[in-house]
Amino acid sequence: MTKITLSDIATKANVSVASVSRVLKKPHLTSPQAQLRVYQAIEELNIDTSKNLKPFQSIHNSRKILIIDNQLFSKSLINLGLEQALKKEQYQLFYLQFPYNNRNDIHHIIRYVAQNAFDGIIIINDAPYLKTLVSYKDTLPPIVLVNHFSLDFICVHFDHLLIGYQMTKYLTENSHTKVAILLNNDQLINSALQLQGYKQALLRANIVIEPRYIIQGCFTYQHARSAIKKLINGSKSPSAVICADNFSLTYLDEIYYKDLHNQSPDSMVLGALHQANESKSKLTQPLTISYFSSSKELKYNELDNLCRINKPLFKMGQQSATLLCDIIKDTKKSIKHNKIINVESMFY
Repeated sequence: MTKITLSDIATKANVSVASVSRVLKKPHLTSPQAQLRVYQAIEELNIDTSKNLKPFQSIHNSRKILIIDNQLFSKSLINLGLEQALKKEQYQLFYLQFPYNNRNDIHHIIRYVAQNAFDGIIIINDAPYLKTLVSYKDTLPPIVLVNHFSLDFICVHFDHLLIGYQMTKYLTENSHTKVAILLNNDQLINSALQLQGYKQALLRANIVIEPRYIIQGCFTYQHARSAIKKLINGSKSPSAVICADNFSLTYLDEIYYKDLHNQSPDSMVLGALHQANESKSKLTQPLTISYFSSSKELKYNELDNLCRINKPLFKMGQQSATLLCDIIKDTKKSIKHNKIINVESMFY
């Protein structure tokens, strides 16, 4: 395979070799137009530039933070916590929702960061480009990954395996031997980890894992109703159900969520609860339903009587921002690679 040189890139971009070198090594000394031409040439030539870029040096002190938001909608308790903490430190915030189709698209982030001279980057949630971004990590300002576990980045996250384990363990210790779980999707890492925790708790309680008690694809009110109906009408209906909904926990307020989804953030657990109440006549004992919440505050509805584990998303946002600020200031010489936000159990 022919090795592609800076000269090849320069020819393709119709600029000098020196211009290509400056774009890759000293982007702050180049114009956006030059960067665009060089990176377009790199993409067309399908080059991995991760080894050609200069390591990041904090020389700007721009007081600007880039937030790459991979949530479906950027109006969450995580955002609120981030914004409060960063504004307190007098940082400007720049949001980016980044569509990613192939490896070369990563150059859009590299170029955007270079043009704006950000002091740090916060990435919310998992995204397909993270594996590619690892190769460029040393050339970018400090990165903190929020609400997702990764060995490649400093991250602030919940221990979803432990969450699944704690909830299931509580139920088994309260004489429930038939425990079902409603999951968003086990292809998503948080759901997969919760499922592992659920299975571990059952195995440690010497309870056989029943595949029909594990129901995937539950996101909405109707999904949950259908799942509960299926469980109750089966030959071995469960005595307890865990609503492991991570999808809706990030929304800031009910009005905003309803506008987008025509349902409340607690739709999944409400669907399960309402169907269980409607099917009481088919049950030998009431169905115990538990769920995950984003706040320990009372909701002043039927959910206040349910067992739940609270995931403090606002606190997660705050601590992620504080951690990034500490890294930028270099006030913490030894930074833990992973910071776990403790959850709050409310068992009755």
